[in-house]
Amino acid sequence: MNTNIHYVSMLVYNPTDPNPPTKRIEWLRTLLSASLPLTLFIDDMFRRALEGAGWFSEANHPELQLIDWSLEESDVWKKCESVSLRLPEIRNEEKDGAFFLKLMNAKAELVARVAEGGSERFVGFLDAGIVKIFKDVEGSLRRLKELRIREVDGVILPGCWSPGVVAPEALVRKISWIFCGGFFVMKREEAKRFSRAAAEAFHDLVKRGWLTWEVNVWVHMQTLSNVPTLLWFEADHNDRMTMVPEKWREI
Repeated sequence: MNTNIHYVSMLVYNPTDPNPPTKRIEWLRTLLSASLPLTLFIDDMFRRALEGAGWFSEANHPELQLIDWSLEESDVWKKCESVSLRLPEIRNEEKDGAFFLKLMNAKAELVARVAEGGSERFVGFLDAGIVKIFKDVEGSLRRLKELRIREVDGVILPGCWSPGVVAPEALVRKISWIFCGGFFVMKREEAKRFSRAAAEAFHDLVKRGWLTWEVNVWVHMQTLSNVPTLLWFEADHNDRMTMVPEKWREI
């Protein structure tokens, strides 16, 4: 039985990405081989690269919707305009620049945008390069294709560390892996609420002059009011991210 989730992803050129665009396209090709229902927000550079790839044709991927998009269009970007922001002290200085951190924080708003239409009962974010962390690529993609979520209230998020309260000063200093970040899923009607809560938490840190990872923002979000329930399950940055517990799955 096929999934009842519509997946959302993005492919945007990050000038500090240590991986070349050709590698990003290669990972996307593997992801698309699973024929998941997917909306991909894509920038001009990657659209040209994708359309120029000999293996790709939109006609061969009816399950895929491409939406032209740039980070500069996002609410996240607009919140940071004309603001001087400090980057985390402990980070991968090559990869974790301001552009990348803003891009990661745009995930929730893109999912909320897609949730406004379509027919699948659930929406979820899926990193366009997620296959790079899988050891059993075929098995994990099959799991995503067959994943059906039962009626649950809240946002299902895999995480590496046990949930807990983390002081804002720590969240802006180094990454917290309470949430993995590359995959999460919720009912369509939860998406706007999640996006609003994430935006509020993001803005709360930005107005203090801090820019941090989206997974840290979600930790901070739990200290605010009117936040959807975050349904954490133990995972890691590997195939376990796709192993949603049975209690939240249709069997």
